[in-house]
Amino acid sequence: MNYVIFDLEWNQPPVETAAVTEPVYLEGEIIEIGAVKLNESFEPVDELRLYIAPQYYTKMHRKIASLTGIHDRDLQSRGVPFPEAFAEFQQWCGEDFAYMTWSMSDLPMLVDNMRLHGIDTAELPVCYDIQRMFSREIMRENSRFSLDHALEVLGERGDVAHDALHDARNTAKVCGHLDLDVYLEEYGAKAFAPEIANTAYESADALRNDGAISAFACPWCGAAVSCEPWLYWEKNTCRSP
Repeated sequence: MNYVIFDLEWNQPPVETAAVTEPVYLEGEIIEIGAVKLNESFEPVDELRLYIAPQYYTKMHRKIASLTGIHDRDLQSRGVPFPEAFAEFQQWCGEDFAYMTWSMSDLPMLVDNMRLHGIDTAELPVCYDIQRMFSREIMRENSRFSLDHALEVLGERGDVAHDALHDARNTAKVCGHLDLDVYLEEYGAKAFAPEIANTAYESADALRNDGAISAFACPWCGAAVSCEPWLYWEKNTCRSP
């Protein structure tokens, strides 16, 4: 079993009205994948950096370019289409692996970009949230801490942030201070992320009477989710059926 620490950088639409909405609402289009591979003993053994040429948000957002140092010319000269980059990333990960990330913000972005390009998300592996492990096991708090703060607390000198490979390396340094053999079972999550339903209903009553709307699973752990009764407005009165 390998453990793949990955980090993503993504571009954003210039304005909200320019956002892609089909086949997914695309908050960001991935432009860089950085990853560090750990072996079964949680030792770094390999690393990978991939640049991706955006197909939808093709002009780098000014703030994103300033934050990441990635500019249009970089993606034009080194970027490849997302399906090609993701295939290379998956091949590099190997056959038996799990993901690790700093927070759970990167995995949903990966899922959205996969769906954008029609890539099956059903076989994504379990993902471990290193940020949550650090917060609860080192800081003994439920608060979320930045990666830079974690490195400072642990006395580690990290690479410059907002670079996908650097952030993956920095996360690997935090892993070196965690008893991962003990913690992994508690902090794993899986991106089940069911496909978005686009069902049209003839009326509000038809919607409320569709049991499938209120019977679904958690998109991360797969557990059944129970809904509260419907609340709706009728003649300025809030009622519960």
